[in-house]
Amino acid sequence: MNKDALPRVAIIGSRGIPANYGGFETFAEEIAAQITQHYGYHVTVVCDAEQEKHNNGMTEHNGVQLRYSTFVKGKQTIRYYRDSIQRVANDHDIVYSCGPAGGLFSHIVHKQGGVMLVNPDGLNSRRSKWSWPTKLGFRVFEWFSSRFSDVVVCDSAAIEDYIRSSYGISHTFIAEYGAYENTFINQYDVGCLLKKFGLLPGEYHLVVSRLEPENNVEMIVRGFSNRVRKYPLVIVGNLKDTDYVCNLKACASSQVHFVGGIYERNTLSVIRAKSISYFHGHSVGGTNPSLLEAMGAQNLCICHDNVFNREVLGEFGMFFSSLDDVDKLISEVESGAYDVELESMRSGALGRVRNYYNWENMVKKYDKLFRQVLN
Repeated sequence: MNKDALPRVAIIGSRGIPANYGGFETFAEEIAAQITQHYGYHVTVVCDAEQEKHNNGMTEHNGVQLRYSTFVKGKQTIRYYRDSIQRVANDHDIVYSCGPAGGLFSHIVHKQGGVMLVNPDGLNSRRSKWSWPTKLGFRVFEWFSSRFSDVVVCDSAAIEDYIRSSYGISHTFIAEYGAYENTFINQYDVGCLLKKFGLLPGEYHLVVSRLEPENNVEMIVRGFSNRVRKYPLVIVGNLKDTDYVCNLKACASSQVHFVGGIYERNTLSVIRAKSISYFHGHSVGGTNPSLLEAMGAQNLCICHDNVFNREVLGEFGMFFSSLDDVDKLISEVESGAYDVELESMRSGALGRVRNYYNWENMVKKYDKLFRQVLN
């Protein structure tokens, strides 16, 4: 590469863009598009075979080049990572892997003279939904990523601490995720949309989460269901046919409404913006995109008490570690006795998105990282 030219960057390991699935896809779309448009990088995102069908084979999106693997990430994960890296290693200076499995194939990038960056994606090896062989697999991926990638990109200081202490390395870089201020915060003409879900503005508590054990949705549901509430609890999440989801429904009171997954962005933004509180039970990730979106919606964020959530939210929220905590906090919110303090928390959480956890700031971090790693 010409020393005066910007590095050519490939992002692999997400399902692809335009984003229609989760956090890594949103990250890939935001970083790739903005660093291309505002800094002039040449960026390629590798998409999986299902995304190719969704995209009808288009080769460019918002100035970002698209390439396609013949494999599906959710079904052929290791093959997908290897194939994706093979498709970009020979004509890109930097390969950025969303997920630790990319670290298994760092040698392919290094053989072509490139730089390998890996984002380990939180603490997958501690997720209770995985079997022990899968957890062991994630530990192996983390080890390879830590030992053989050039930089491990951590999405929080707590994740960096974990990676450094667990694997004895120092080649890490912190770059979190971003969010936007919710444009529906001050709009009042959204009642018709909420009515489709039987909701009124400011008169429901909210959970937006994958319904999995490590996200502590059961603790939230049980704590809420301890007594009759002034407002209902709305659970937004894919209702998979699992024992965990069945147990959730069984322990829920009649005031808990499971509405399934909502994937239309504006609809979900309205529901976020008009809730009286947002419960966030995630416990094994770093900087969680769903929490950032709640902060961007000026929600009152009530989070599971762990180092990751405290790092992101700071003093501008409330924390629980038991169903009794959930019970008590809901009662306090609904009593109206603490409205002034709670409004200060809402404003402070939004301020953290405006001042730090925004995509403009994160793109600046990645520009700095990409320039540094090739020096």
